[in-house]
Amino acid sequence: MSLYAIGTKVRLKHTGDEGIISELLQGDMATVELPDGDEIPVFLEDIISIEDERRALSNKPPVKAKLVKGKSPVEKKPPSWPDPDQQYTILKSLGLQLCFEPHLRPDGVPDTYTIYLVNDTASDVLFTCQLQRRNFKGSPTHGKLNSVTAQEVGTLSFDDLNEGYSVQLECWQVTTAGNGPRLGKNIKLKPKQFFKNKRTAPILNREVHHYIVFANFKPPATKKTEDLKSYTDRHIELNDTWQPLQQFYQNEVTEFADFSRDIDLHIEHLTSKVHGRSNAEILAIQMAAFHKYLDRAIELGISPVFLIHGVGKGRLKNRIADALRSYSGVRSFKNEYHHKYGWGATEVVLD
Repeated sequence: MSLYAIGTKVRLKHTGDEGIISELLQGDMATVELPDGDEIPVFLEDIISIEDERRALSNKPPVKAKLVKGKSPVEKKPPSWPDPDQQYTILKSLGLQLCFEPHLRPDGVPDTYTIYLVNDTASDVLFTCQLQRRNFKGSPTHGKLNSVTAQEVGTLSFDDLNEGYSVQLECWQVTTAGNGPRLGKNIKLKPKQFFKNKRTAPILNREVHHYIVFANFKPPATKKTEDLKSYTDRHIELNDTWQPLQQFYQNEVTEFADFSRDIDLHIEHLTSKVHGRSNAEILAIQMAAFHKYLDRAIELGISPVFLIHGVGKGRLKNRIADALRSYSGVRSFKNEYHHKYGWGATEVVLD
């Protein structure tokens, strides 16, 4: 049996399309990236290594190797930062930082900027980051930023600097005693200040446009008493100062009010490209969506959730049940009649 790994060139048995394995998934599945950029999940049994095909045509035996199964979940890895201990010793932490790394065209003019969050403190941080302007909000990025690391959180085009964009950040310090208070800041991207703020960023070790989001995790002190004018002045400047938003509760990371409590796994709700797909490919897409949704629900601590699979012949329901029996983070599940979903959904209770 061939060794399937990220980067292996493969052919889809049912369609003849060629692609490259970009991700190894749970349940003997993999994500294959096609030449047009589309990525589809497939069963390993439905693909064949192009290298093995070539060996077979040349009468050479295929390489004997053990199948490498995917782990759950497999996420795209961020850039490999140098080992902090080998890179430098932090004598004075700058705190949580927002950095914009320019990418230049041949004429030397910036084309785009990669946005990074840099944390050179001794504490891990939970965060949500969103790029926005008056009538636009980008997709928020959520995650955990470990101590002395950096993480890519988005991109910005050079032309957008004149569009009044801002970066909305919320975060929580992770401590041994639990999570700290929820803090937020709105950083307005003003071109004059943007180009003035340049320095070599910690962790990245590259010259960037640099903002210190906060130097510590302490919410700003508020006056016990203040007159109406002081109160008004303080709230006018609210977007430029740190402020506690609300107490952080266990397992609440941020949104997470807009996270749906159910997911409809009918194929027409997952992709517009249904025609011509085999039953195995459709099931693979549904199972990949199931794993992605449930992993996120477990990460956010949202329970219970409902997996809408329909009734039909029960193949999808049975595959989901098989996966749930050994799923880390799942306390229990049941497929009983529900007033909203009938018999077509499985309720999952998470730890």
